[in-house]
Amino acid sequence: MSDHHVEGHFPEEAEQNEIGGPVLFALVCLGASILIIWAMT
Repeated sequence: MSDHHVEGHFPEEAEQNEIGGPVLFALVCLGASILIIWAMT
């Protein structure tokens, strides 16, 4: 019973990680680009 409850909870966390990963990566790339452009000026 408890295993089934935990199993049902995992997809929600995995979905958040799936969305959060690329978003975090995009923010890091954007921040790095801004720093590079700012450093060039």
